[in-house]
Amino acid sequence: MITMIDVLVYYSRSVIAKEIADFSRNRWIALQCKQISRDGRPIIVRYFKEKPLIIQNAREVYRLLKTFKRLKPRTFYASANVYNDLSTKEAVLDYFDNVIARTPTWDIDSEYSQWKYTLEVARLIVDELEKEGLSKSVYLKWSGNGIHVHVHEKAFSDEIYTRIKPIDIGFSVVEYILRKISDKIYLINQKYGLTNPIKVENLMDPQRIFTAPLSLHKTLDVACICFKPDEIDNFDISWTNPEKPRHNPDWRKYIKGEGDELA
Repeated sequence: MITMIDVLVYYSRSVIAKEIADFSRNRWIALQCKQISRDGRPIIVRYFKEKPLIIQNAREVYRLLKTFKRLKPRTFYASANVYNDLSTKEAVLDYFDNVIARTPTWDIDSEYSQWKYTLEVARLIVDELEKEGLSKSVYLKWSGNGIHVHVHEKAFSDEIYTRIKPIDIGFSVVEYILRKISDKIYLINQKYGLTNPIKVENLMDPQRIFTAPLSLHKTLDVACICFKPDEIDNFDISWTNPEKPRHNPDWRKYIKGEGDELA
């Protein structure tokens, strides 16, 4: 899909900047640009004047777009890590003592045209989480060519985070569920004879970033929209239309401690 949307006009809408800012607060930001580097890859910015990129409010979304205008910024990413301190490079690379929470995420890698089959895989993850007592704190994002299934980081209590490091909770929760459903994912690919099989990976490495809600995809004219598990059956790919995205702001909702037993 060739990108035709006016990026700056898109991000000038206050609701979009607010969603990006609310999700990105206290996370390490990455900004993917359309400008190409010397090695032929799109430029991804993570620092400005040797300090990590941050977004604490909607005004800072506009500020970053203006600051890096010559690089043609396109997509906002935010870290799975939630930090106590984001002031220095050393702080954001301290994954054990400076990370206060983490957002467990299953990355479903698929294709835009396979969206109905991708939803079936997302349903496997959601159903397995529900069996483990997690439902109200779960949300999904159509990210462009696939789906991210997230557990809200505050579904885990402060007591659990004191006992188990956030980086360990994030990796282990994702791995545990993934191992339980891997055979079922294979069967879905076989059922539909997909030439480009749907994959789900545990990508919870220390520096992992994910597309922020309502950000544009890096190449497709698609808005990264959130929806809740009870909307899976009604989801339609038209919801991702950046001209009129159907986005559920209830990604913010969670139940404190809902994930403690699983952790």
